[in-house]
Amino acid sequence: MRPTGEGFAADVAGAIVRIVHDSAGMPGRPGEAASGPFVDQPRGFDLLALPGLRRLLRWRYARFAFQLPLVILALLVIVDGLTGMPMAARNVATTGVWIHYRGLVVIALALFGNAFCGACPLMLTRGLTRRLQALLPRVLPWPRGLRHKGLVLVLTLAVLWSYEVFGLWSSPWLTAWLAIAYVVGALAVDTLFPAGTFCRYVCPLGNFNFVLASVSPTQVAAVDPDVCRACDDKPCLHGREVRSGTATLALPGCETGLMVPTVTSNMDCTYCFNCVRACPYDNVALRLREPGRELAKDPWSGRRGVSVQLLGVLLAVWAIMNALAMIGPFQALAGATARLLGSHDRGVIVLALYLAFSVAGLALVGAFAWAADRIAGAREGIWRAFRRWSYVMVALGFGFWTAHYLFHFLTGAAGAVPVLQNFLAEHGVAVTPDWRLERLVPASWLFPVQAVVTAIYAVLAMGTAFRIGVRDFGRQGVLAMWPMLLLALLFAAVQVLVLAQPMQMRGTMMMGMGG
Repeated sequence: MRPTGEGFAADVAGAIVRIVHDSAGMPGRPGEAASGPFVDQPRGFDLLALPGLRRLLRWRYARFAFQLPLVILALLVIVDGLTGMPMAARNVATTGVWIHYRGLVVIALALFGNAFCGACPLMLTRGLTRRLQALLPRVLPWPRGLRHKGLVLVLTLAVLWSYEVFGLWSSPWLTAWLAIAYVVGALAVDTLFPAGTFCRYVCPLGNFNFVLASVSPTQVAAVDPDVCRACDDKPCLHGREVRSGTATLALPGCETGLMVPTVTSNMDCTYCFNCVRACPYDNVALRLREPGRELAKDPWSGRRGVSVQLLGVLLAVWAIMNALAMIGPFQALAGATARLLGSHDRGVIVLALYLAFSVAGLALVGAFAWAADRIAGAREGIWRAFRRWSYVMVALGFGFWTAHYLFHFLTGAAGAVPVLQNFLAEHGVAVTPDWRLERLVPASWLFPVQAVVTAIYAVLAMGTAFRIGVRDFGRQGVLAMWPMLLLALLFAAVQVLVLAQPMQMRGTMMMGMGG
């Protein structure tokens, strides 16, 4: 017989395992068949059941209606960035992109989902790309060697490096040219290659949204999987044609290659809702789900591959570097790096720090994941351990980016009013900007808000570690999860320490003051 204490602990662990299995609908071991005719999808409330919403999304011009505000913002960014006042805090380009857009992106991801990809104005180039493609001999296939997130990793690092080295947050002119480069890049890639290539394999911002949307509270799913089973044409994937009077309208399917009844993740889902318009059976739902639900289900192990998990972990690591560069201790760190490298070139120093943080972050996550596997008795190696547990870092990264971007949004969001007034005044409208407008909340609220966000997503990360442990190791997983719980606490402590420092209020009238 086992000692009494050990038996009691095992019984408690077994009870916890059963509770988690029953509440989360999780399979007991890897490889166990998913529930339902296709895959395990959330069965929460369907937002498209709200009066009028499904009809709105099926409207031919629905996406354009959502894109229009961002089209206007993009035009303002380019025009004011190239021709307007060069002061960052008084220009639409820098305030609109680096304060308002980033803040609203993380708020939307936290409360709804990938709304900003759905409203992306770059997709208005689709009509032009189709016309240009007609002039080409053929559309090129995207290179097989790039059918992963490797290029996205490089481009995301390049944007973060450029942001710091060139001070994009302080340069309306460079910000405008970044917006122009995005438009030209989207047009070129989706002209030469199949539609959706830019979104899936190239766009840094879109893939930032894809990764963090794994924590969002909504997901596209099938209303009735049996209806999808009986559907031969799969219009949600391939699209279909419909008659409208004497004209034939082409309703596109998913341009990133997702088929509704097989969707298990928000990865690559742009929330364009082409599937809603293309499905003739109204069998597409937008389900509410528990935030982070997919993280405990190994959603990126199939077609998406390890590059997605590397992106998820590195986004969390890069969140530290991005915030660290805005506080005082960064200068000491940069100075030490300069002495070590024997170079005072800012570009070299920033790149070295990003690479060092990347290597250290991946090594740290791998070590903690390996320890978790060893406790569970697994001997599959550090690489398998990393792939099993790395989803914990996605929730932590979401918390850091959200807390950081909220800081800038809450300190400068109200400044949108005088900045827009200033733009109108520069173009002959009789209006006087009220530069007293700046903060949305008192300064004393900023750190408590960030601390609450940190705590929420640290708890979510620890819950993810718990569920992964129980999923793969049963009762033993209750012990196996502890290294990842410690990693989550360590990351949260670093996050709080960084966010507690006086931070540059970049792009606002209070720039350079403490937060």
